[in-house]
Amino acid sequence: MTTVTTAVDQTAPSVSDTVTELSSLRRGARARIHSISTTRGTGLARRLADLGLEPGRVIEVGRRAPLGDPTVYRVADYELGLRRREADLVLVEVVA
Repeated sequence: MTTVTTAVDQTAPSVSDTVTELSSLRRGARARIHSISTTRGTGLARRLADLGLEPGRVIEVGRRAPLGDPTVYRVADYELGLRRREADLVLVEVVA
């Protein structure tokens, strides 16, 4: 898996056991963004970074649609809706 560590970087940092996909977190969970995968193209990874999903930022899982997709995430001072396939690209470290 290739990941984005700054804006769009083609290098893959080592991923520890504490890193998981954003889509796997439960409602109310908080996490720090680790990186964004470029497996579905650098354009989508760049777009997610442009939307504020930058490494180091804290993100919180908000409400989900009735069928579970999309999910609202709180990042910085705004809310952002992402589908599961987009949230799968965001790798995070859970924070307490």
